[in-house]
Amino acid sequence: MLKISQKLEYAMRAMIELAQHRDDDVLVPAREIATRQQIPVRFLEQQLGALSKADLVESFRGAGGGCRLARAPEDITMADIADAIEGQIFPMFCLEPSDHTCFQDSRCGLQGFWADVARAVQDVFRRTTVADLAARHRTSTPGQTVISPEQLLSRLN
Repeated sequence: MLKISQKLEYAMRAMIELAQHRDDDVLVPAREIATRQQIPVRFLEQQLGALSKADLVESFRGAGGGCRLARAPEDITMADIADAIEGQIFPMFCLEPSDHTCFQDSRCGLQGFWADVARAVQDVFRRTTVADLAARHRTSTPGQTVISPEQLLSRLN
């Protein structure tokens, strides 16, 4: 199945953390996000830098510095985050506009299938906001499995 990179997962988790502190009107240090989400701080700083360049996060240096969301969590989609971290996500190399190495390029029934998969993934990323994921996060209880991966995947059948 399609796998999301660890960079993107960490960026999403950081955005959820920032959304949790949105109403506090405080800057959240990268070290605090890293500790709470068990992410290596150096790796997280790289993702926060990319999110800042994409105008999704505001970052402030110095004593009392930290990060905050640049926009309301309702206005930031997972597609915005994915684009900032990875660029467009393609489930297969044959869908990348710059890659025409497949010997059956544009003449394969699989290519249309992978395009359908890409559209479905993009749709979920576009319609899911940081606010949506922060709300899900708030309703989960630490240490308790809300729903197992097996149960989530069984919904596909």
